[in-house]
Amino acid sequence: MGPDAIRSWLPSWSDGLATRALVSFLGNVTAGPTPVPVEQRVAAFDNDGTLACDKPETALTAFLRVRTGLPPLGPRDVAGAPSGHDVLRRLGGLFAGTTVEEYEAQASAFLTGARHPRFDRPYPTLTYQPMLELIAVLQRLEFRVYLCSDTSRDFLRTIAGPAYGLRREQVMGSEVGIHWKDGRLVRSGTPMPLDDGPGKPVHIWDRTGARPLLAAGNAVGDIEMLEAARHALVVHHDDPTREYAYDDPQILTAAAQHEWTVLSMRRDFTDLWSPRPPSDTP
Repeated sequence: MGPDAIRSWLPSWSDGLATRALVSFLGNVTAGPTPVPVEQRVAAFDNDGTLACDKPETALTAFLRVRTGLPPLGPRDVAGAPSGHDVLRRLGGLFAGTTVEEYEAQASAFLTGARHPRFDRPYPTLTYQPMLELIAVLQRLEFRVYLCSDTSRDFLRTIAGPAYGLRREQVMGSEVGIHWKDGRLVRSGTPMPLDDGPGKPVHIWDRTGARPLLAAGNAVGDIEMLEAARHALVVHHDDPTREYAYDDPQILTAAAQHEWTVLSMRRDFTDLWSPRPPSDTP
């Protein structure tokens, strides 16, 4: 498929250098003189802050707050949320001994009913339309697309279908240990090695047997995954009007050193939010 066709599938992307670089790369690896074989076309995306809004807190952190009765953060407070690793440990303790089905039912109930404090949308609809278009383009170009997040894997599996149109097996994430007991899959309270930092490219290799051709992230924990990719995208949150403005200096420094493509949310995304109505639920 030629660059013109690829560009036409990205209507929410502005006609800037970042979009041109992305379209050129996708055209070269799929329809250039030496296209990459289909079995090697792997794309990996971080979730929180890359595909979906993660401020004032991630969906998983909001889930923890509901389960523990803690008050939510203010709608424009972009600081103060616990780390993803701490959230996973605390959820591990809360749900230790429950079955995987019980945990998923609780996550699904939360995702169905909870709404973002500023945008008043269910969490599965707090997704960036340009990134949804990119996932759809990659699937048309016969890429295998994966979420690679330090968010609870089994929590993210409940959102991957309604939010991104991805199957459960396309989700990699951090999780507690799970064991078989009396005919049931039961959650432990012990987090397994976290899918963050150097764990991300390792997990991608374990699952796919390949490095990602394309990877996208927005924070320091994504740096190693982006280093492993041939084309790296960094989502820069610089749009306080439509979303939030905040920096991760470490990933921006790495992007400059490696000449990765930095996506300005304000400049490169003509439309930001998915047009699906807020009533959409998982």
